Amino acid sequence: MKKLLSLIAVAVLMLTAFSFQSCQNEKYTVWTETARYVDFVDAFDMTLDDGYYRRIEISNNQWDRIAENLTSEGKHKWSESEIKNWLVGNGFGESEAEKESSWLVSVDHGFIVTRDGYSVYMILK
Repeated sequence: MKKLLSLIAVAVLMLTAFSFQSCQNEKYTVWTETARYVDFVDAFDMTLDDGYYRRIEISNNQWDRIAENLTSEGKHKWSESEIKNWLVGNGFGESEAEKESSWLVSVDHGFIVTRDGYSVYMILK
């Protein structure tokens, strides 16, 4: 009985490690873009204070309309850590980037935009 329990425990630990590893390696299709702030305001009819960001969950209906216009330009297959690195490289703090990259991979479709002066940096999943 102890041998059986030991085998089950080892199997569970191996499956858990494998599941964790495959989650870490999962790739998400994202698009990134840099735009002028004035163009962002015109296109989205919203403002964003300098140094701030906004995240928006996109419904499936909204996604269907957006996806029709997406091209391969700015398209990436990134892991959660690569998304986090992009966020850090575009003005997010480490913990903030961790939180927002986790959010982005948890939703079916989402959008994060951040403003730095006259530029905005966008990531879409």
